[in-house]
Amino acid sequence: MSADLRVWVIIVMITVMVVIMRNVFLFAPRSWQPRGLLQQALRYAPLAALAALVTPQMLAGVRAQQGALGPELLADPRLASALVLIAVIRLSGNAFAGIAAGTGIFLLFSR
Repeated sequence: MSADLRVWVIIVMITVMVVIMRNVFLFAPRSWQPRGLLQQALRYAPLAALAALVTPQMLAGVRAQQGALGPELLADPRLASALVLIAVIRLSGNAFAGIAAGTGIFLLFSR
């Protein structure tokens, strides 16, 4: 098997597994549905994944500006957008509004 074909087979296999794992609760019998603490934890899984993707980039911006405190540090679009995102989610309780506000600040500051 060639290397290119092997890569495509792996991509297809991962895609199938992701689709199956994401939809298992939709087609599973009612008795298999998550309840209690697991159900509450699954509500926050997408935000946790987003935080896991964004946090290293945000911290890289903070490390790059280690000597700078004040306006220079807040001028980093990654850190500023993360702070706005956290504040909006905390104040409004709406994750979509927080993501929209954080994205808007990032786009505004990165120009």
